[in-house]
Amino acid sequence: MTEERRQAPDGDRLAGLDRPLRNRVTPAGELIATEHRGTMYGNRGVLHNENLALVRRYQVRRWLACALEFRGRRRPIMRPHRYTELFFLDEAVALAAGHRPCAECRHAAYQSFRTAWTAARALP
Repeated sequence: MTEERRQAPDGDRLAGLDRPLRNRVTPAGELIATEHRGTMYGNRGVLHNENLALVRRYQVRRWLACALEFRGRRRPIMRPHRYTELFFLDEAVALAAGHRPCAECRHAAYQSFRTAWTAARALP
């Protein structure tokens, strides 16, 4: 009897990769490669090419910080021509790096952020 093997969400594209990907964000907003796991993820658009090399620091202006798990959704990591999944150690790092809470998966945090932002900027 053969054991059924579940395929990874990335289709095993990253299987056997002998190095960590450069998709961890520091508080200064730099993208680094480290084996440390993040507690949140976000994006800045498509930053990598087919060889998993970063070709830009950002592509879009909406920098989000999302929950790692939300409604059972799973994303393949670093798919070609799709946004680059970035990981943060925690929410403080995400905010320091310039990312705001996602309005969908972190709605309560987004509402708090929005209230604080409008008050700090004296916006209506």
